[in-house]
Amino acid sequence: MIWSLYPLKLVDITGCLVMLVVASCCLRLALQIYDREPENALTTYLKWLIAALFAFCVSRSLGHLVRHLLYLVGHGQLWHRLSPLSGSINTISFVVIFAVTLFFQDTMRIMARMIRDRENLEKTSRQVLQLNRDIEVIVADRTRAELALQVAHEIRNPVMVIGGLIRRLLGRGSRQDTRRDEQLGMVLEQTEKLESLINRFEDLQAGIKEHFGEVDLNDLVRQVLDVVKKEAVAAGIRLESHLAPGSLVLQGDSQLLRVAILHLVRNAIEACGQGNTITVTTGRDQRGIVLTISDDGPGIPDQVLEHIFEAFHETDAGPTGLGLPWVRQIIDEHRGTIDLASTSGRGTTVTITLPTHLGELQHQPS
Repeated sequence: MIWSLYPLKLVDITGCLVMLVVASCCLRLALQIYDREPENALTTYLKWLIAALFAFCVSRSLGHLVRHLLYLVGHGQLWHRLSPLSGSINTISFVVIFAVTLFFQDTMRIMARMIRDRENLEKTSRQVLQLNRDIEVIVADRTRAELALQVAHEIRNPVMVIGGLIRRLLGRGSRQDTRRDEQLGMVLEQTEKLESLINRFEDLQAGIKEHFGEVDLNDLVRQVLDVVKKEAVAAGIRLESHLAPGSLVLQGDSQLLRVAILHLVRNAIEACGQGNTITVTTGRDQRGIVLTISDDGPGIPDQVLEHIFEAFHETDAGPTGLGLPWVRQIIDEHRGTIDLASTSGRGTTVTITLPTHLGELQHQPS
């Protein structure tokens, strides 16, 4: 039995024509996408990849069509001369596809590194901006304090001299000179008001210097967890809190402590991935109030851990930034301690110990 090959040839010719149409549509769409974002590395890669695939499809399809046409008109021997040329074009197309893929793979790696560096730069810029704002507040407070002390110092001496002389005159004056006593009494009254004003200047300076008040650490932790809750859910990270019963009251600056805790929790969220857990625990021990933030993420490399509290220290993983050094400064100003322990593949634990009263912790034995 002899089977005709014409149906197979018809399927081959139809497939070649369809491939040419589909390749042309793909190339047109890739060029349209590239025209919308010509500076995007992905659209550039897509354009060159589709162009190389289009060249392969054209070469392959035209080769099949020319072969059928030559055999149909009785010039099959001519195809044997042309087939190496068609094969060479196909091979060149594959080489171009391979080269384009390798080149843009390296390009995307570089682009990803640039994006990470830009994000780190933006993050550091935000930290520097916030630090500048905090410094401006501190400098303004100190300027007001110094001005208050200077004014108080300049006024106190003459006021004390005037007040002392008036009191001596009142003590030595005649009982019958009531008019003079009334006038001196009025002067003395105004002098005492000036002394009271000086005391208020000194109270202002003391208040500015302190910046501290009663703070409930449990309340601060709840506020921070409310802020980062959505961020953790979006990242697929579980947040757990184990807060000590009642209140954990200490002397501190609520705003600065809130910033420090928020930064530590956000650091943990950035370090962890989907399925990890971050646990925030508060309690007391013999040294004071203890805050622990732990996670089961990838941990911190040893070369980074050694310099984690050094601002802008360059490591293989990138610069350390300002965040943790700023957190440590906040804890130091509260006379507390901060310890960071990390094991690669097992997570990181940050432990903060704060005294309930300023100056209490530094006198305790370590």
